[in-house]
Amino acid sequence: MSGFFYDLGRKAAPAVLRTRWIYRSLTGTESERIKSEYAMGCYLTYLHTRDGNLDRTPQTVRWLNETAGRLAHCLTNRERRFQVRCLNSDEPNAFALPGGFLFVSRSLLDLCEFDEDEIAFVLAHEMGHVVRSHSFNRLLTSEVAKVLSRGGPVKGALKPIVGRLVNQLVTQGYSRRQEFEADHFAARLTRAAGYDPQASRRLFERLQGLASEPENLAAYFSSHPPFADRIRRLQNPLD
Repeated sequence: MSGFFYDLGRKAAPAVLRTRWIYRSLTGTESERIKSEYAMGCYLTYLHTRDGNLDRTPQTVRWLNETAGRLAHCLTNRERRFQVRCLNSDEPNAFALPGGFLFVSRSLLDLCEFDEDEIAFVLAHEMGHVVRSHSFNRLLTSEVAKVLSRGGPVKGALKPIVGRLVNQLVTQGYSRRQEFEADHFAARLTRAAGYDPQASRRLFERLQGLASEPENLAAYFSSHPPFADRIRRLQNPLD
């Protein structure tokens, strides 16, 4: 794999391993925390994608990043940078790494029928996990943080650990409270960006119809609260 962000992640590795990034992330200013999370996200993204499991179709990549950019423009804090990568995966899933690195599988795009409003909600949901620090807090409790906090050489040791972290993000998701929080965040953000506010309901109702056949939805959706609960919560934000 080549490209600006790949090179940035590869070059970020020595800085991430050399600095007390956890300390900076927890005790620094908001700006310092964002920069620290971004550096770590660059590095993790580099480790996760260097085997080339990406869909690099120019139109798809451009569309996803334009959608994320439109959403990010509506955030109060514009310091966060978001990039989207499309994975060649047979399973419909999406997840976010710290620092604003969003991943969505091509099969999830197909499942959403490339509906821009529905995809915007999916991306905004993952952005919510980043902004609310859900993804970073998950990282802090992972093997990745434990390995890096020890110091010393880690060459070759992190690749499988990052793979396990990503698998946890996809198959285990977050707590119900965090998932509902990300849904509400996404609903507000997509509305602010001018996307159809009914897209989330439309997506959830269609997915709910597929839920009787688990193989259609795989681990990503099974790790989330039931679709009926998510629809109800979006209709009644104070629940």
